[in-house]
Amino acid sequence: MKIKLKNKKVIILITLILVVAVLVMITTAYLIFYPKEKTETEKTLVHPPCLKEDEQADFKIERLGKYPSIEYDKGFVEVVVKEIGTDKEITKFKIDNIINPSHYHLVELHRCNVYVIRVFNYDPSKTEQDPGYKDEIWIYDYKGSGKSLILLSEKPEEFIPYYSLDFRIDPKEKHIILVKGYLGKEDYSLIIKDLNTKEDVFVLVAKEIFKQYPNIIGNFNMREWTKDGRYFWGDIFDGAYVLAYFRIDTQSWKYDIYEAPDGAMGGFPPNIDTGYVPIQPGQVWTGDYQLTQELKEQYRKEGKKSELYLYNLFTKEKIFIETTDEPLFSFKPKWISDTELEYYLPSGERRVYNIESE
Repeated sequence: MKIKLKNKKVIILITLILVVAVLVMITTAYLIFYPKEKTETEKTLVHPPCLKEDEQADFKIERLGKYPSIEYDKGFVEVVVKEIGTDKEITKFKIDNIINPSHYHLVELHRCNVYVIRVFNYDPSKTEQDPGYKDEIWIYDYKGSGKSLILLSEKPEEFIPYYSLDFRIDPKEKHIILVKGYLGKEDYSLIIKDLNTKEDVFVLVAKEIFKQYPNIIGNFNMREWTKDGRYFWGDIFDGAYVLAYFRIDTQSWKYDIYEAPDGAMGGFPPNIDTGYVPIQPGQVWTGDYQLTQELKEQYRKEGKKSELYLYNLFTKEKIFIETTDEPLFSFKPKWISDTELEYYLPSGERRVYNIESE
């Protein structure tokens, strides 16, 4: 009887050990193969397609290699969403296969989407790309999901350019601006497309402008949209000189041409709300350092100066702002608000002109 009882206790003990062992194994397996619930800071957040009212987005462009490697001309864009006020990072995502990182306007951020120019089957070491090459504008939401929006160029066998490598999206994300062809071609034009249907809703043909304004023959340059998305501004330029500005009304689909005065330069931005544009009459741009220095010396002997004015495209009013004895000096004017123009003197002194208070 004692032996049986002893055996029974042994069996119970062994059973308990086995049960505990099994529970330990199950618990271990659960912890290893089943992910634990993450804390709020550890969770990978799935961001909604659009930015929230308390969020803002920014981007940075990174190169894949250092100069002079081939990878220097390749890169990616990292889009980061942060909380306004705290600068707390909420989410981020990366976009590969962008066109040359040196491109001056390859990304646009808007409330609901990110727009970027991407390139595929591109070899920086080759002047002429192989079949399969193409440039596209892609659209991404803030979840990081993207798709092709517009095909800019491709090379199935021979290279086919559809649009130039540039674009502008209006603030309400209804329209996209593209340039088709190039100066000298019959179809050279600026095109506005509906973003949803991709259909052309407005076409500004260059040759029609040139017929009406024979002294304005140049290239289209995209500037920017007004904040309400009603007007789009651009200019027609020849080298460093602006020949005219144009404004397209997306309500009437009519456009206005404003001939530029002497001294309107490509690097001087117009104030698209007031119509004021900074100008430097008599300014010359050579693109050659030595020639520029020779001209400066000649102009000094002639007593020529550099002057900065504001010219109103609507009223043709001309306001004197600044002068310096240094010839061919660029004041580097820049609008820092709707009413304030920032510029610099040869000494490096920064000044601000307010069109309302002066």
